Amino acid sequence: MEKTHTYNVATDVSNNDFGVASVVIPSDLIEAIDIYSGKYALTRLPLHEMIGAQDSGQVGTPKHFTRVQGTFLLHPSPSTGTVVLNYYGSFGALTADASTNTLTTLGPDLLIYTALSYAADYFLDERSQTFEAKASQFLAEIQEQANSSEQSGGTQVIRPSTTYED
Repeated sequence: MEKTHTYNVATDVSNNDFGVASVVIPSDLIEAIDIYSGKYALTRLPLHEMIGAQDSGQVGTPKHFTRVQGTFLLHPSPSTGTVVLNYYGSFGALTADASTNTLTTLGPDLLIYTALSYAADYFLDERSQTFEAKASQFLAEIQEQANSSEQSGGTQVIRPSTTYED
């Protein structure tokens, strides 16, 4: 469910009603992971601090953001470059019998047993608990795979607690 959206400052950043630089949030956003521009990870500010900071009229690489309805406000106002949003997004809709999305590709058994559990409740089928148990098992397996990939492999880095200079 992790996704990335890159905003081009020249075309995707505009001023909102507050006169603050902003970008439109993707419609499938569930939760932001991080936002960065250039080498800076943006820090979230409360709205009242963001509006106060905008009074400075500062322009440059954004270092702060805040969310207002369907937009992220940025400060300082960027003039060039890109802003990158890493986020958790919702799965695409299944609109036809042959439609697929990430969930149907990676976890078809989870989807099937969850649907069977739902149908069993509707039709008063005695196998409801069996279907729910299997769905829970598949969900646990998928979660364990996600946990394992986050906590192992070559992308993990242990930072030293202190450094010593010679």
